[in-house]
Amino acid sequence: MVATLTSDESKATLSHSPMHRFPFKVSYLLDIPIASLNYQQILGYLEQQIHLRQKTFCVTLNLDILRLAYEVKGFHSVIKKADFVFADGMPIIWLSWLKTGNTVRTAPLPERIPGCDIVQDLCHLSHEKGYTIFILGAASGVAEVAKAKLEEKLPNIQVVGTYAPASEELKDLQKSKAILENINATNADILFVALGAPKQETWIANHIDQLTPFVIVPCGGSIDFIAGTQKKSPSWIGRLGFEWLYRLAHNPGRLFHRYILNDLPFLLKAGCSRKILRSDNL
Repeated sequence: MVATLTSDESKATLSHSPMHRFPFKVSYLLDIPIASLNYQQILGYLEQQIHLRQKTFCVTLNLDILRLAYEVKGFHSVIKKADFVFADGMPIIWLSWLKTGNTVRTAPLPERIPGCDIVQDLCHLSHEKGYTIFILGAASGVAEVAKAKLEEKLPNIQVVGTYAPASEELKDLQKSKAILENINATNADILFVALGAPKQETWIANHIDQLTPFVIVPCGGSIDFIAGTQKKSPSWIGRLGFEWLYRLAHNPGRLFHRYILNDLPFLLKAGCSRKILRSDNL
C-alpha cells in the first residue's frame, strides 16, 4: 500500500509552489525545487501521476547532480525543466538543514529518498497493477539481464522493451527519433533512463515533449543494481550518508574521481559558503 496526497494536503501546500506548479511543499537548493515529502508520499505521487496519465519528468537529485547543476553550463536549466525532484542522498538533506533559516523558501527535507528504491517499487507496482515499463540505457546487455531477473522475481511485471543506445545515437537527430518511436510504440507507462548524469537528464529534457510514458525517471546505476553488475549498499549505510563510501570501496577505479576529486570538495565548499546554496539565478 502506497500513500497518496490528500486533497487537503494539496490545497494546503499550493501556496508554497511557484505558479502553482507543484501540488506539495518544496524546499530549494540552487533554486531547484525539491519535493519535501517522505518516501511513501513520493511513491504515491508517482503512482497517482500514472493513474491520471499525467506526464512527469523526475530528477533523483544526489550531490553529484547538484554539483553538475552548479558547475556545468546549461545543466541547471535542464534540472529546472523537471516536473518532480526528490532528494536522493543524505548530503542533499544535510545541505537543506544548513540552508534552513536563511530564507523562508526552504525548510529541512524530511528524509533521503533512494532513487534505486523508487525504481524497485515502481517495478513492484508494475507487477501488482499492470503498469508497463521501458528501460533505456545501461551497458549493452545489462537491461536484458535486469529484465530477466525482474521477471523471475515478479512474474506479472511488464517490461515491454529495453534498448542500450550508443553515444552517437543520442547525438544524431534521426537515430534519436527512431529511439523515441521505439519507446512510444510500446505504450509504456514508465520509462527508466540509465545513461548516467548529466546525459540522461539532458536527453529527457530535450525530448520530453515527444515522449509518451507518464513517469520518466533518470535512474543512473539502478538497472545495474537490479542486474547485479554493481553492488548496492545496505540500507543502513545509505541512511548514515555513507553509500558513496561503500560504492567507492567496491569500484574505486570508476568512482574515485567523481566522489573524491569532485563531489567531496563541492560538499565542503557548499557547506562552508551558504552563498552557493542561495545562488537562485544560475
